Amino acid sequence: MHSTPPVSAPLRADESAQPQARTEVEHRNEVLLAGRVIAEPSVRELPSGDQLVTWRISVNRPRAEKRARQEADPITCVSFRRDMVELTRDWRIGDTVQVTGALRRRFWRSANGVASVFEVEAKTAHRVGTADPVPDHQPRTAVTSRSEAAEGV
Repeated sequence: MHSTPPVSAPLRADESAQPQARTEVEHRNEVLLAGRVIAEPSVRELPSGDQLVTWRISVNRPRAEKRARQEADPITCVSFRRDMVELTRDWRIGDTVQVTGALRRRFWRSANGVASVFEVEAKTAHRVGTADPVPDHQPRTAVTSRSEAAEGV
């Protein structure tokens, strides 16, 4: 039976006492998602005048990773890019989309203290399949300002 020596084991005669050069790994934050739209994109105007578009997709887990009660992960996507507002305008629930971007954590103060959420900040997004047509579906046309959102308009 082979046992691993403890971390503090002395060096063997053939091992150098010189520290080994560390290999630097470039930090990366890249996300690629493909899934179904489960919350249509909505646009909010921020106090700065910038627009934020937000939507949610459901990504099925691979069969080997599915748990009994969770077969998919709902993931919120956001973008501050003006072109993304127009690009996502006609998306509707059930459309299949592909999104690339980066995982971000956002913090805010709530009644219970500091809260946070993880979101994917989208760099690119493409609709790759459309849902079955829904009669009388109207794509969004208005931008919700922060004050309208607070009033529930």
